[in-house]
Amino acid sequence: MGTFSRIFGLGDKDLQKQADELLLKLSKALQSASAKLHVCADDWEDGKMKNLDALQSEIIGLEREADTVKEELYDKIFSKRAYLPQQTQERYELVQHMDNVVDATEEAVRMMLVGRNYEPPDEIAEIAKKSWICTDLLQDAVKYLFTDFQKSVEYTMKIDRVREEARDLHFELLEKLFNDKKYKAKEVSLFRAVSDRLILVAVRAENTGDFIRTIAVKYS
Repeated sequence: MGTFSRIFGLGDKDLQKQADELLLKLSKALQSASAKLHVCADDWEDGKMKNLDALQSEIIGLEREADTVKEELYDKIFSKRAYLPQQTQERYELVQHMDNVVDATEEAVRMMLVGRNYEPPDEIAEIAKKSWICTDLLQDAVKYLFTDFQKSVEYTMKIDRVREEARDLHFELLEKLFNDKKYKAKEVSLFRAVSDRLILVAVRAENTGDFIRTIAVKYS
């Protein structure tokens, strides 16, 4: 298999190098945001409330940072015709997928803090952990785009498996919420809303991995 650098070899080399660095920076931001979300879920489960606001602020800050990176890619790279048109479009789509992961992370932490005064089921933290693992694998998949398509694809396949585990946990939680009489209607609504947003982080990471595989298959 080839590499991202090889298939995008035509065009302005300096701009392409900047784009590679920005893409890696974006992947780091999405992984860091998800890692902090995982910590936030653990703290919420353990009743450690004092750090939740700080963690939310850090995640929101990473989402803003991701937006800045995205805008820089658009304004300074893509608009300058650093690549051929089709290759620019593929990069644009990849950036959009990655940005969607960060957006989902911000939405999840905001909803989590809405319900900070309630005691969450164990599955909430478990789903957050699976979502974080998905983004950790995605960061590696993006990194290997520039050196080894095969390794990049291998990491995307791992994302699929972890996302399936997260989905299983999600439905286990839903079954508990709708069948365990100890949960009031307000709690069912809250915990479902949180879990829906947590699983969305994993799903969007998987969608990004799927797009990476599409690129790898296309250019191999």
